[in-house]
Amino acid sequence: MNKVLDKDPEQNIVKEILRLYSSRDYDQAKKNASELLKSYPNSSVLLNILGVIFNNQGDYDVAIKYYNSAIKINPNNADVYNNFGSTLCKKGNFKDGLDQYEKATKIKPDFTLAHENAGKAAIFLEKYDSAINNFINVIKLQPDNIGAVYNLALSYFKIGKLNQALGYCNQALNLNPQMVEAIATKSKILAKLVPNWHVPMMNDDDRNNFYFSALKSTINKEESSILEIGTGSGLLSIMASNLGAKEINTCEANPEVARIAIKVISENNLGDKINVIQKKSNDVKVGLDISKPADILLSEILSSEFLGEGVLPTLEDAKKRLISKNAKIIPELGSIMISLFGGDEIGKNIHTESFKNIKFKNFNMIIPKKHYLFRQDLKILFMSKPIEVFHFDFVEKQNFPREDKKILIEAIQSGKCYGVIQWIKLGMKNGLSYENDPSKLTSATSWQQVLYLFEEPIELKTGQKVSIVCKHDRNTPWFFLDKIDD
Repeated sequence: MNKVLDKDPEQNIVKEILRLYSSRDYDQAKKNASELLKSYPNSSVLLNILGVIFNNQGDYDVAIKYYNSAIKINPNNADVYNNFGSTLCKKGNFKDGLDQYEKATKIKPDFTLAHENAGKAAIFLEKYDSAINNFINVIKLQPDNIGAVYNLALSYFKIGKLNQALGYCNQALNLNPQMVEAIATKSKILAKLVPNWHVPMMNDDDRNNFYFSALKSTINKEESSILEIGTGSGLLSIMASNLGAKEINTCEANPEVARIAIKVISENNLGDKINVIQKKSNDVKVGLDISKPADILLSEILSSEFLGEGVLPTLEDAKKRLISKNAKIIPELGSIMISLFGGDEIGKNIHTESFKNIKFKNFNMIIPKKHYLFRQDLKILFMSKPIEVFHFDFVEKQNFPREDKKILIEAIQSGKCYGVIQWIKLGMKNGLSYENDPSKLTSATSWQQVLYLFEEPIELKTGQKVSIVCKHDRNTPWFFLDKIDD
């Protein structure tokens, strides 16, 4: 604005008006500007100044009149459009405000303030692509503009581009490590990028010992080359290296997890022995990412319901393209196990009936029918023996189609049955195994057990048989009550 003002015939008076405005003496500034306007009624600069003064005094409609007058005289004054936009946004009209900001940046492409204002208005309107473009323009001109950097992170977060969001959050925190907004947004991003099961998984001794023993019994120290799917913390690859594997490639689709895994591997002085490929295994190519098909396929991409991380199609693809004909696979076997369950304590957390003759049973209609068992202190009544409902032989089978079957389960306890509890079992053909059987556990595991609820609880007697429909679509298992035998 000052460059424009310097061209005004009464520049000294105008500068005095600006001085008064800067010192918040709005009344005197307004009086002086109004007087000067009488002599220069076609001064867009004076009209703009008056618009700004009235805007700061809260007289938005008057301010808008002055901006419109200024634009009629000079439609190419970017300052006027930017100020006009700010006034409209203060009135709550972000749509037209954004339009004015965009006019300002079109006239003056390097107008950082207008770009920043446009970005903020676009965020309010949830026009995140527009916000991103504007904040990128700000950062090109002002790399240390922390507000623009943070708002760029926020915009990427809103459209689900989490890795970009994390990068700009980190940039904002480099500028100000105590920026609360950036800290809070980074926490939300990491919660989505890095699932909370990583830590309990790394601390699950039973799981880790199974994989260690399986690797130890499989690795040929003379020639073993390993492809791991799902690097995670790098723990399994480090185990393999310590056990003598000659070549280890591990792929991780999540860039942030891959970045940290590289640090963990380097901290253990294995950066030259373990190659982290920042790709999904489906995108890995022999001859480009790995030198040759691997001798051992190592994976731990199992969810609590076994199938949730796409383990079946992933392994199918890897067996076709990425490993040798006689390659060994860890784990070799996998099973989905279930049992009928009941118990008053768990029932209070998954089903409701009434309180003091107040009936609210209908609320069960909207309660999800699948629950993860987070609390180990919730006592469960196991009402049947464990049943293996689905079995996967990763060595012998090349394809794993969806399955749909019925099984009969005999009740070994009487009482109210709420559904089935499901867990997983892994194994090697040499007898090594891991199972998070909830009836035998004394503490939490990295894989949770999953409760699949019937539409309504059923009353069972010892010896009574229940028909259960068991299905999986290669990605999700599910269990339904079919019928109860008399």
